[in-house]
Amino acid sequence: MKVTKTSILTGVLTFSQLTSALLPIEVKGDRFIRPALKASDEGEVFNIIGVDYQPGGASGYDPKSNKDVLSDADVCLRDAYVLQKLGVNTIRIYTANPSVNHDECMSILNAAGIYVILDVNSALPNESLNRNDPKSSYNEHYLWRVFSLIDAFKGYPNVLGFFAGNEVINDDSSAKSVPPYMRAVIRDMKEFIAKNAKRTIPVGYSAADDGKLREAAWDYFQCGDDTSRADFYGLNSYDWCSGRDDWSTSGYGLINSTFAGSAIPLFMSEYGCNINRPRTFDEVDQGLYSGLESVFSGGLIYEYSDESNDYGLVTIDSDGNVNMLKDFDNLQKAYANLNLPVIKESDVVVRNVSCDASAIKKIDSNFNADFDLPDTPADDMYKYGSGNLNYGQILSVNNTQSKYKIYDSNGDEVKSATITIKEDNLINSLSSSENKNKAISTSASKSEAAATATTSVITSTASAASSAKSSSAGISGAHLSISLLVAAAVGVIAGVL
Repeated sequence: MKVTKTSILTGVLTFSQLTSALLPIEVKGDRFIRPALKASDEGEVFNIIGVDYQPGGASGYDPKSNKDVLSDADVCLRDAYVLQKLGVNTIRIYTANPSVNHDECMSILNAAGIYVILDVNSALPNESLNRNDPKSSYNEHYLWRVFSLIDAFKGYPNVLGFFAGNEVINDDSSAKSVPPYMRAVIRDMKEFIAKNAKRTIPVGYSAADDGKLREAAWDYFQCGDDTSRADFYGLNSYDWCSGRDDWSTSGYGLINSTFAGSAIPLFMSEYGCNINRPRTFDEVDQGLYSGLESVFSGGLIYEYSDESNDYGLVTIDSDGNVNMLKDFDNLQKAYANLNLPVIKESDVVVRNVSCDASAIKKIDSNFNADFDLPDTPADDMYKYGSGNLNYGQILSVNNTQSKYKIYDSNGDEVKSATITIKEDNLINSLSSSENKNKAISTSASKSEAAATATTSVITSTASAASSAKSSSAGISGAHLSISLLVAAAVGVIAGVL
């Protein structure tokens, strides 16, 4: 990506004011905690009420297009309204482009009171841990992708957390080889965040709900107290099919007993069986948020837009207009029926579970419960950052209505489809002198100086990066050199500001 003074300054002049932001979610014991607005008050348990969000599906991601699902403000205004109407507080993003600016969309979601959980991987080669060859795919190029995405999103307080992996362990073969590498990725992400972000951002894992692997994998990722332990654990479960199952036939009772006593927060990172359409979502108010409420912290219905696998709550036509489906209406009713108890932070019990490889082996003899993890191949990035200058920040939202049309399930257009900004959800205004989520100043003069400094550093070191192109391995010398040079530029900018 070419960095120029003009491109940086243009972005500053277009969105020149920082605004207030959602309270960052924290983790205590087996619960997510939303801190109180006032320091004298006590935080409360936060339950995820959400959907998985990836319009266009994974195949729609193309880094060369210079866009992703969080890069179009009008699309985000459209969907933020629909999500608010649905009653969600969290969405999951499966793939994002770390080089694209996400300030508008993340600010819109922030204003709408919506948190985001992001997967750090993509389906492209060398941008995920390969379950068939975790050893060679766990390399510096892969971690550059991971850390670059963290750098792009770490400045947004409505980022609830990052998924280090999604169903990477999904059969006997992957269970034999992947676990230590997956814990290593979690460790690397948490240590990178600790050294390069202004706050702690939780890192977790999204697991395939394989009956054989279920308990062993959870035990492996939740145990210990070092940085390789997952901060939260998501389960992709389609056991309860609405219109067919109930508590006794769905297997939710077994899930409840299996995960009781968790040391970390649990939630359904995907759920919502679609055998019967439209889905009635009995598993929402009769299962997850009732029978499982003492063990799970909510979940994410799969999925927002209707793709080739027919799980959608809405359809999006070729003009970008949204049509709500009956599934949307039914989920909206299920969410409206929820009556969740208020749990204070002081009521949450912190448990520590010791790692016991032999105990995990007794659950599943095939599972690789090795806690001797591979060393990170990314020490330099710990110290200097990923080199990604695309740091995000929350900006003021002046436009609250999308240009696209939205239709209800009867085909009637929704008039005045504007997002509601709830000020009581927001902190960190411009007047705040104790802003926990500090962003760089957006005054034009400082940004111009920063842009000049960046251009100067990159220009003066271009020959070094060019000469490095001749050396190549899993990741080219040119790539590494450029990453470190850009990281050096970040240091110069910090000095200017």
